[in-house]
This record gives sequence, structure tokens and C-alpha cells, in this order.
Amino acid sequence: MFKFKKNLVKILIFTLSFSFLIFITKNYFFWWKDDFQNSLIEEKYIDPIVEINHSDNVVDNELLNKKVEEKLLQNLNSAIKIKYKYIPNDLFSEFAFSSYFLPIDTFLNTFYIQDKISSLDVVFNKEKWEVRWKMQDKKLKLFWIYNMSVWELLAVSIHEFGHFFDLYILEKKVTFDISDYFYFISWDWISTIKAWLEQKDFVSGYAMTNKYEDFAESFTYYILHNWDFLEKSNDSLVLKEKYDFFSKYVFRNDEFKSDNYKSTNEIKPYYRDITKIEFSLENFLQYLKK
Repeated sequence: MFKFKKNLVKILIFTLSFSFLIFITKNYFFWWKDDFQNSLIEEKYIDPIVEINHSDNVVDNELLNKKVEEKLLQNLNSAIKIKYKYIPNDLFSEFAFSSYFLPIDTFLNTFYIQDKISSLDVVFNKEKWEVRWKMQDKKLKLFWIYNMSVWELLAVSIHEFGHFFDLYILEKKVTFDISDYFYFISWDWISTIKAWLEQKDFVSGYAMTNKYEDFAESFTYYILHNWDFLEKSNDSLVLKEKYDFFSKYVFRNDEFKSDNYKSTNEIKPYYRDITKIEFSLENFLQYLKK
């Protein structure tokens, strides 16, 4: 018995030492590998690539007109963590700030979200380019600002922040990422869905594009349409696993479990794009300020 216990202790010490060695190697010698892989994911799998070359037209918060800057900093709690840029410079105005930009800042600064962010750049673009959004170079890039309703712009921002959260915030373990728990529910590979799954096992058509879009669409659905998500999960064990993933690993204190900002009682069986589902912006912002 003594010999057995001794061997057990040796195995335990070896296992802990090996895990520690992997952790040190991954985080201190191959730290660049995650950034390199994530940059490839951004480029290849997250939304169409949008080329931007307007560095001369970008203005940082600290370079704004003094009066507007003071108003901005009075309302923003994110002056240190989050940096906003505008293309072109005159895209920014007091009206645009209160109407378009403040709802996004309110979301990013709610206590549900803010503690998860160490630093983030958000770039607002007036031109359409190719898409409404893009998460690129660890930045959230939003396009065609004034051609979207404010609620849709916020939904798009949350979708893109979902990508940022997935790749750069969600906790990384020694040999795997927490995101893998989500990916394994529906995906055999990046864009290969498990053979037995159906359309009802995904929150939207866009979520079926690849595992990263599945995460971002489900992230958006959980935040903006939690009641719908929960209702649909009653008819799909796969959706229930996804819903439970966000409850367990992302929002652990029942955040966003509310239906007080839904705009309709109707739950359609299929949505192409979660960011196109309308919700009550006013009620949602009131929820965030609780």
C-alpha cells in the first residue's frame, strides 16, 4: 500500500510538472504563435477582408475639438481602455456621439463587459466599403455608419466584439482554449459542421458559415435576444449546450437573461443574420445602466 501511494505521488508530481512545463513553454516561448494564428483567423474566416488606407484621416479622442472632447470624456468611462477613431475626421460630432457612438460605449462600459477588456480600438468609418463591419488587427471596424439604424449599429458592434472576445479575451488554458468547448458542440473543423446537425441547431444562417461566426452570432443572440435563444433551445439539445456555454463561461451571474427589450413576441424558425433582428434600443440601454 505504501509503495502504491508513493508511486501515485510520483505520477501526480510528474503530471503537475509536465503541465507547468507546457504552460511556461506556450506562454513564454511560443506566445507569438497564438497571435499569428489569430491574425490568420481574422483574415481568412471572420467576415470579408476590407482594405483601408486612410491613416491620414484618422483622429484620436485627444485630438478632437476641445469642447467636444470635454463632453466626450464626461460621458465615457472608457477613456483609458477603449480608443475611438473616426474616418473621416468630421464624422465625429456631438450629435453623432449622443446618437450613434454613445450606445456602443454604454455597452462596452457596462460592468458585464468592461472588466473583460484590457484595451480595444474601435474605428468608425463613414464609407460603405465592402461590409458593415470587420474585426481586423484586433480592432473593431464599423462601416457605413449613417446608413444603419442605431440599434443595428449596436448589434453589429456586439457581433464584432464577440469575435474579439472569442479570440483575445476568453481564457486560454494550458493545452486548450475555453472557446473549444463551444466549437466542439457543432464543428468537426473550422467550417465543417458535424454530420447529424440541422439548421435548427444554429441561431442563424450566418452562424453556419464557420465556428467563429457561430460563436459571434450566438454571443449576439444571447445578449440581445436571450429569451428567444432560450425558447429555441427547448427544441434543440445543441442550442441548449450553446446557451449553457455562455451562462457558464461568459456571463456567470445571469447577465442579459431578460426579455424586456424584445420588440416582438414572435420567434421565427430561421434568421439569416442576428444583427438584423430589431430590439428596443431604449430598453436595452436602460437594462445596461441598472
